[in-house]
Amino acid sequence: MRGLKSFQIHWNESEQRDFPCWEEAWSYVDLTEVNESEEATDHFFSEYSNYSFTKIGGYGAYIQSPPHQQQGEFMLQITSEEKPRFMIGDNGTMYFYYDKESKEWFMHWDCF
Repeated sequence: MRGLKSFQIHWNESEQRDFPCWEEAWSYVDLTEVNESEEATDHFFSEYSNYSFTKIGGYGAYIQSPPHQQQGEFMLQITSEEKPRFMIGDNGTMYFYYDKESKEWFMHWDCF
């Protein structure tokens, strides 16, 4: 493809822990008390970040909000990257999910 630069991907296991975004965290735990405290909210966003670049596994680092009723389990995300000159919308990200029952892949994307 014209304009894309080829390059090898060198996968590394990240030392950074990966957490669900604010909206997705509500599906795991009731954050009402956190939501009512500015200090607790600040702590949540400083301590529980997620990796927002191309990755396999973990949690989706959604630019907008997580898709509602998305089929399948989150598997990987591919982000816009300067090095290969690869752009998804306006600096966007593609998220891929796999449904084990139907054996189908699904994709969602968002951007700024």
